[in-house]
Amino acid sequence: MLEILAKLPNRGSLAPHQSLPAFFPHRERAMRYCLPFLLLFGLTTFATAADDAKPAGDDAPKITFEDHVRTIFREHCFTCHNQNDAKGGLNLESYGATMEGGASGEVIIEQDVESSRLFALISGAETPKMPPGSDLIAKEKQDIIQKWIEMGALENSGSKVKKKKNTGLAMSGPVNTGKPEGPAAMPEGLWKQPVMDLDGSGAITAMAHSPWAPLVAIAGQKQIALYNTDTLKLMGVIPYPQGIPYILRFSRNGELLMAGGGRGGYSGSVTLFDVKTGKSIVTVGDEYDVVLAADVTPDHSQIALGGPQRLIRIYSTADGSMLYEIKKHTDWVTSLAYSPDGVLLASGDRANGLFVWEADTAREYLNLQGHKEGINAVSWRSDSNVLASASSDNDVKLWEMVEGKNIKSFGAHGGGSEWVSYTHDGRMVTAGRDKVAKVWSGDGKELKKTPGFADLTLRAVFNHDGTKIVVGDWTGEIRVYNVEDMQELGKLNAVTPTYEELITSLQGEIGTFDKAASEASGAAAAAKQAWESHLGAIEKTKQGSAESKAATDAANAKVAELKKAVADVEGKLNQHQKEVAAKQADAEKWSGEIAKAEKNIGDLNAKLENYNKKIEEKSSVMTALKANQAEHQNQLNDLKSGLEKKQQAQASAAQKVTDLDAKIAEATKQKEEAADDQKESKQKEIDTFTQERTAAQAEVDRLAGEVKQATEAITAKEAELNKDAEMIAAAEAEVKQLEMETAKATQEKSNLENALASAEENKKAAVAHKAEAEKAVADANKARELAAKQLADQQSQIAKYADQMTKLAERLKKLEEGKANLEKDLNEKAAAAKASAEKAAAAKQELESLKAEQAEFAAYPAKIQAEQQTLLTGLKTTEQTLTEAQAQQAEMEKQMEAKLAEIAKLKAALDKVMEEKSAVYAKLSEQKKKVEQGTDEMSTAQAKLEELKRQLELLQNVYQ
Repeated sequence: MLEILAKLPNRGSLAPHQSLPAFFPHRERAMRYCLPFLLLFGLTTFATAADDAKPAGDDAPKITFEDHVRTIFREHCFTCHNQNDAKGGLNLESYGATMEGGASGEVIIEQDVESSRLFALISGAETPKMPPGSDLIAKEKQDIIQKWIEMGALENSGSKVKKKKNTGLAMSGPVNTGKPEGPAAMPEGLWKQPVMDLDGSGAITAMAHSPWAPLVAIAGQKQIALYNTDTLKLMGVIPYPQGIPYILRFSRNGELLMAGGGRGGYSGSVTLFDVKTGKSIVTVGDEYDVVLAADVTPDHSQIALGGPQRLIRIYSTADGSMLYEIKKHTDWVTSLAYSPDGVLLASGDRANGLFVWEADTAREYLNLQGHKEGINAVSWRSDSNVLASASSDNDVKLWEMVEGKNIKSFGAHGGGSEWVSYTHDGRMVTAGRDKVAKVWSGDGKELKKTPGFADLTLRAVFNHDGTKIVVGDWTGEIRVYNVEDMQELGKLNAVTPTYEELITSLQGEIGTFDKAASEASGAAAAAKQAWESHLGAIEKTKQGSAESKAATDAANAKVAELKKAVADVEGKLNQHQKEVAAKQADAEKWSGEIAKAEKNIGDLNAKLENYNKKIEEKSSVMTALKANQAEHQNQLNDLKSGLEKKQQAQASAAQKVTDLDAKIAEATKQKEEAADDQKESKQKEIDTFTQERTAAQAEVDRLAGEVKQATEAITAKEAELNKDAEMIAAAEAEVKQLEMETAKATQEKSNLENALASAEENKKAAVAHKAEAEKAVADANKARELAAKQLADQQSQIAKYADQMTKLAERLKKLEEGKANLEKDLNEKAAAAKASAEKAAAAKQELESLKAEQAEFAAYPAKIQAEQQTLLTGLKTTEQTLTEAQAQQAEMEKQMEAKLAEIAKLKAALDKVMEEKSAVYAKLSEQKKKVEQGTDEMSTAQAKLEELKRQLELLQNVYQ
């Protein structure tokens, strides 16, 4: 660690307000337990160098704003875009103003030519083309500006390219920025004694989890508690004499813990601690109020802090100097966070202000507007592409870092969101005023939610592998949950127990562990006894199965013998039964033939009877049809005779009409020729003829109707006669067919009667043969029944043995199944007994360790005083030695002066004197070395003495 931190100043180089005694005012008498912790504070130095991200082609000559681009802008752009006349709000005279952009936003996007609007305008790709009213800038100059943007839009030859950022919610996978190569840092040998004796912690003001180790830091009053989130054991306590920590953060590699806080309205600062030793490494800031927000860069070179003063101050950890001061915020600065790649710094305030700054320059990069109330927390996704912000307006918003767009917003907590924190894989955990903590996917979908707390939740963090969350609320309750099923794993305390309380608690646990170990040991012994008894039962059951199997085998042999005898008998029986069946089949066959013949004969008799009946019926029908036919013929003749008479009458009436027409014509002619006095008589004659004609015509019409009716009646009657003829022909055909069928059926009947007589003879013979075969079957059945009885007796024995074997097999199966359970139970109880014994032993060992640690803690002040006395004694000895050496040096210098005087007087004795001079110089050189060595030793001793004086002063402050 010292190699990593070698470049930071020692505590002697810090300002007076940063020295350790200033941390412990006399009026803070409650810190009687803190001295051993304070002695761990050493403002040792550190510095780490993070490699800069270098794009492809970094070895190519740099194109910069100052060396190349500004000249082009001066020639073509400064007329309209200068400090005094910045058209469109765009000033291109300086790099900062150029990168800030104009009224429409940024015009240069590093490494993204297509998104850089300035290049689109000067290249003519977009309108209005620039510069206005003239030709486009020469292509070679456009190429210079294009190359400048592609290479990162550097300011000067000393600038370094920043990583290009991507937008969107998508994340390719977990980013392990800062992950150490070896084991992650965990506390080693930290004291566990609390700084103050308190009854309760109050609200949880700060909490942080190591990114790579199962270690959570929890803020308390004037201390920071460190817990192992795998075991939920207290790992140590780091004193924080500055007051109350309001912000805790682990460094990206997990080796440092940053704490910011102080005393409200009085003081505030930020301190870096070594996680392993708990020692203070550097403290920055001398605020007049508490620090509410702070973060350290991934390379540990800078610390940003903020609070009620509405300022962001950025300090160098190398010398504690302030590098930048940002005055943009209009209300308390409540949140600060550096991006994991160290390129950007996000800040939020109580009046919904949310900004992103360039980490290296403190220039404003983005102003993120959208929240309606104060910002309570910010957190970066591990790839540095997305920033999450939690606000009192209920929402958590996600912002992309290219254009600062809000890519997702979701109402996380009713009443207000108090906290948001990312884990490595892009999930988030939030806390809020609805008294729960929630886990979210990277795209803002709620995945899990804790049960409710008694009061609003203030802080929630993932553990190092994202499987657990730690949540703290306003009442000081801290719970640890398994993320998968949201089962509570245990609770942690911001108010840590004293050594006495730890020992008392552990002694109680040891009693419980010993009792559990004793009970587990007794259970294991009982399980072993049950196991051995079970094995005996299995052996006894196997023996019974073997005996039953032997008896079964003997019975099976006898059964085989009897089965052979039965088979022989059954062979003969089957032969006789086949004969009986064959004869029975013959008898049944002939019976069937007889029945069939009798049935067929009956059917033929019925058929013949039916045929005769039908012939009689058809004959009667023909007689009736012929009678009808004769009657219909007579009727037709009458109709024809009547028709002839009507036709004659019709012709006579028609002739009369014709005659009257002639008379009317003649009378009309005569009328025309007659004298006037005769015309009237002629007209009367004409009228008479006309009346007669009308009557004659009516008679004609009447007779015509009668003729028509008679004609239709004749036609109908002729149709009836035709039908009568057809029916008579059909009946004659049917009678003829029936007569043929009758003759055929009579012949079939004769044939069937002959076949019936033959079948009856055959059946009689088959019945006689069947009787003989049935007698042979009866004899075979008697022999079979005897053998079957003997076989049944043996099979009954076999069934009995089989039942015994089945029961024994089932019992053996159950015993074997129980064997596995008993073995498992035995192993589990043995393992439980071993685990209980080991737990008890571990607890006893931990108790001894705690007692030794308590004793060492109690003896530590005396040890410090003894070391101080030893150093004081050594210092006095060193001072005495130094005084003597200085006296010898003065004496030698006097001797040297005397010899030099002698040399001036005694030129003749030069050689001898020169020899003496050389000897004196040699002695003098040796004395000078002793003096210098003594001076170094004295300086070291003086430093140790100063340290011991400081520690003694602290001890006095604690025990006053």
